[in-house]
Amino acid sequence: MLPALKYLGKTVSVTMDRPLGSRHPKYGFVYKANYGFLPGTVSGDGEEIDAYVLNIDRPLQNYTGKCTAVIHRTDDNDDKLIIIPQEDEISDLEIETQTAFQEKWFKHIIIRKIPAIHLICGFIGFGKTTYAKRLEQELPAVRFTHDEIMCARYGRSPEDFPEKYKLIDKEIRRDAAAEISRGHNVILDYGFWSKKKRQAYYRWARQLTPEVCFHVLRCDLNTAKERVLKRNADNLNELFIDENAFNILLQQYEPLSEEENYPAVFISSHPLSD
Repeated sequence: MLPALKYLGKTVSVTMDRPLGSRHPKYGFVYKANYGFLPGTVSGDGEEIDAYVLNIDRPLQNYTGKCTAVIHRTDDNDDKLIIIPQEDEISDLEIETQTAFQEKWFKHIIIRKIPAIHLICGFIGFGKTTYAKRLEQELPAVRFTHDEIMCARYGRSPEDFPEKYKLIDKEIRRDAAAEISRGHNVILDYGFWSKKKRQAYYRWARQLTPEVCFHVLRCDLNTAKERVLKRNADNLNELFIDENAFNILLQQYEPLSEEENYPAVFISSHPLSD
């Protein structure tokens, strides 16, 4: 996760080295907002994290306020906090307007919330991908459905499945980490059948962001099996899983329980189709 994002929503103290009305020492433009840094912090460029103090029309030396947003420069490694008075609110347009004197030279996005990783948990046929696609639109988020990628690349019945599975998993982890670093929510539509796998992925995800949640789909197994067999016939873009494979894989399935103590929401998937 970007170092600056952990300050979102927090009260921080800024030391101004370029107060309102001062000039840039190299380029000469005028600072139309107070601009400073958070002492004792480290940004992506190795220096202290910079901050704009907005909605205040007088020069400041120091200021304590709330961090309401982060300007993430997509072509630079130097993000900026947006600090405003505790009682104030500010729109993205107002942020853009008040920081344009400097940020107009950089490609950037405004991030308001710490990005989250959503782990979709459930057995084959429980409706995971249908649910993940819906969540993708609602959040919004970037969705990674492992089986979808596997099928598109290697076909419905890939040989050397374990090796190919690991290869795609490595790519997804890399791409998911990149999306989190850009401030985007991520959905991992995997299944997470075993306690061991849930533990490993939760630890990995927590290294990227503190916002991690399992979405646990529940469905009776007869309904799930019917869905899978129907999908085999109707959808040629899905991995092929016959009844025998379904029963064998079911032996590996360990439903997530509330006793595992993960942040989780539980969903009945009977109206869905995987």
